[in-house]
Amino acid sequence: MKIPAAYIPPPWPAWAQAVPAFDTMGLMAENRRPPISPEAAAGYLERWALAEQRLVRERRATPMETRLHQLAALMASASAMGWSGALDDEDAAVRERWMAARRSELGER
Repeated sequence: MKIPAAYIPPPWPAWAQAVPAFDTMGLMAENRRPPISPEAAAGYLERWALAEQRLVRERRATPMETRLHQLAALMASASAMGWSGALDDEDAAVRERWMAARRSELGER
């Protein structure tokens, strides 16, 4: 498969290779972003709150049939990746904890 030219990054410019100034993360110090202002941070958080509200509305509007299809696809992918054995082991441990909690609540030993 040939990669389109639009996806191939250009080579580093000569000045970037010649500059020896690197910070502790191995990034060029000249390319670091300035810290975000409190106003910009507040705007960012407000936008994420709006996005979360929309996601909640979309989840509530999703029909149960669609949710069940999504769950079935998720469970099938776990099986396809070989995770079902690990999930069975976890299920057994969780069941044992619930049974212990139930026995404790009922006063049984």
